[in-house]
Amino acid sequence: MLDAVPFDALSTADLVVGTLYRGGSAGNVSDDPISRLLGCGNQGGFRYRGSVQGLNLNYVILYTNLSDPDWPDCFEEETGRFTYFGDNKSPMYELHDTQKGGSDLTRDVRSASPGQTSSHPTLLCFPKRVLW
Repeated sequence: MLDAVPFDALSTADLVVGTLYRGGSAGNVSDDPISRLLGCGNQGGFRYRGSVQGLNLNYVILYTNLSDPDWPDCFEEETGRFTYFGDNKSPMYELHDTQKGGSDLTRDVRSASPGQTSSHPTLLCFPKRVLW
């Protein structure tokens, strides 16, 4: 059984790989555990802390349900490689034409020069798990 952190303890919880961070029970976006845990936004596949302007980011969070057959995000435990198919799932829009600019963000971080350490934020991935 996974360790689980209750919703009301998220703001002071440690970030530990393999830990389950429980959501709230209000039935709306305020139930999101990631925003409570990391002080970031509570909607969308890309979330971040810091400023996108100038890539002054503390960290970037990718959130996925890992269950969309048309956008098969996956994590390979053997290699540690995470494949993310983007945050633009709307037909007739370009890959980088998104409201929050997540695809732009990954492109810009990847193209930043190695000396720009502030342009290479920590990247965290959270899969959604529904437990009954």
